[in-house]
Order: sequence, then C-alpha cells, then structure tokens
Amino acid sequence: MSELPPSVPPPRPEGWFAAIVETVKSLTLSNVLVIALLVVALAPAYFLWRVINDEQMLYRFLSSYREVPNPIPNSNCVLREISMRGGGDTFGIATSFASLGNDRWQIGVILHYHPTAQDIEAYCETLNHIIDKMRDPTKPAPVFPGTEAPLIWPYPSNGQ
Repeated sequence: MSELPPSVPPPRPEGWFAAIVETVKSLTLSNVLVIALLVVALAPAYFLWRVINDEQMLYRFLSSYREVPNPIPNSNCVLREISMRGGGDTFGIATSFASLGNDRWQIGVILHYHPTAQDIEAYCETLNHIIDKMRDPTKPAPVFPGTEAPLIWPYPSNGQ
C-alpha cells in the first residue's frame, strides 16, 4: 500500500490586515446579505438606544416650541406653545414694550391650558394696560381679566 503524503495547507498570510483580507475573500453572497441585513436592522436600534440614553438628545426630541405672531387680528401679542420633555403643553401670551437692536423686553402671562381667542384678546388687552401703567403711573391700575382685582399693587405710602 502506498501512503499519500499528508496534505499541507497553503501558507497563511501573516498579520491582522492579511487575516481580514483573507476572511473577506472567503465570504459568500449569502454571508454578505446577512451582514447587510444586520447593519440595516441595527442602525435604527442604535439610534433609538442613543436617544433614550442621552439626556440632551432625549430633551431635544421630546421638546417643542411654536410661536404664533398676532394670534388674533390687530394685536401686538405673541402666543407661544411650549412642551418640555413630552410633558403637558404650556402656553404663553406676551407683548413687547421696548427694543434695542435685536433685544426685546416683553411682559407676558403663562397658562397651563390652551387659551381661546377671547382669552388671548383679554390677556393681550391686560398686558397692554400694564405697559400703559408702566409708562404713565398716573393712569388707573389694570385689573385681572374678568375681575376687578388690581393687577399692580401700589407700594404702601409712609412706610406702612
């Protein structure tokens, strides 16, 4: 009986780069498709994991801000709708009373409910009365909308 010499595998390339090249050469089409499918499936999962675990990204994606200039005709008020980190909406009605360059000074009211057009009109009118009072202290103090309670309380005179 004749013995066959043991088969000797071809020499393997040395080094990590050569090993990677050899591995890539040995991939079949189905291996490549499976790897591509894993990359496509895992990319959104990684993005979602990043959003959930990153405080700043979570704040950015769950918060919103919308500004509606002149929510009612002929008003100089602005309606702002703010939602922070997916919490309940907060609304603000504001009006400007001074500006210098790009800087604006405003006064406003913060609400935890969506104001109706009548609410916006009443609050805007009240805010404008406050501005008038700030500009001319001799005018009567404005009142809360729908009440007669004074909105601006004067300082007591004579240290009282």
